[in-house]
Amino acid sequence: MKLFFATSFACLFCICFAQEKSNPTINKALKQYDFIQEQLIIDKDTITYYLKNPKPNKLVVFIQGTDANPIFSYKTEKDNITYYRWFGDDYKQLDSTYTYAIIPKPGMEGLFKDGEIVVPKSYYHKNYLEYRIQQINASINHILENHLTNPVKIIVYGHSEGAVIGAALATMNKEITHLGFWSGNVLNNFYEFSLFNRIESLRGELSDMEAHQNIIGILEWYKSVVAHPNSTDIDQFGFTNKRWFTYEKAPLDYLTELTIPIYALFGTEDESTPIETAYLLPIKFIEKRKENLTFEVCINCDHSYQVKTEDGQKSYWSEQFIKFIEWTDKTE
Repeated sequence: MKLFFATSFACLFCICFAQEKSNPTINKALKQYDFIQEQLIIDKDTITYYLKNPKPNKLVVFIQGTDANPIFSYKTEKDNITYYRWFGDDYKQLDSTYTYAIIPKPGMEGLFKDGEIVVPKSYYHKNYLEYRIQQINASINHILENHLTNPVKIIVYGHSEGAVIGAALATMNKEITHLGFWSGNVLNNFYEFSLFNRIESLRGELSDMEAHQNIIGILEWYKSVVAHPNSTDIDQFGFTNKRWFTYEKAPLDYLTELTIPIYALFGTEDESTPIETAYLLPIKFIEKRKENLTFEVCINCDHSYQVKTEDGQKSYWSEQFIKFIEWTDKTE
């Protein structure tokens, strides 16, 4: 059974080449990129977030995609240490009036050794929608209380799974002023998995019967998730029923609840989120007579806004981010 689901984009291009001869620490990684680490405790649970340029009056929060990636890692070669960051250059595109924040997934805070990254059990137990909302919501509130001066703009944007988290988060955190919904699934995951099989059948990559049998398998899988929604056993895709179950509600439903400006961005060659369902967003907003959606499509772009060229892959991520920030200046 072949499945597709929204995955986060690879970040290994974000490498720091500065090296040193000493023991690796998270503080040294933070210093390398000029970030600070903050922690808060809620009901004996420690929540960590990383912040760039505290004290201005505008905040940008990025929510990662699906994979269990860290935020910072390192590699040691001949006693030299190289620090890596697992997120892009977006913060470099912001002027001094912005604070940039990123909240690691549960268990993925701190510094990891490249090539030896072991996903902790806490990730599997806490990697579900309600926890992620609580974690990011608490971080935003802490930033507003301790790091922003007279905040005027709170921008949240998420990619892939992070887009879905952001949409759900924005329905409860009323401080958020702008939402970026980037390459997130619009409908229930299990429907979109089924849709990809039908698309493959139309392309001749699967027979009609193979596509149908795969979809029946997906429906049986969905039933098993609903029957055991709190199970934290790890499946063949590296997730749990608890994780799948909490993402059951279609993100379209969260988005149509919102009144704040929404910037939805999709790639036409996305291998993880079907562009076919993306067009339901503007249709549903028109149907509801809502005008707070900006719908953008990156032509020929994949899940991470890269385009195949004769010279290899060309990335449009930074270009899209700049357009997004400029859009927030024009909308209220």
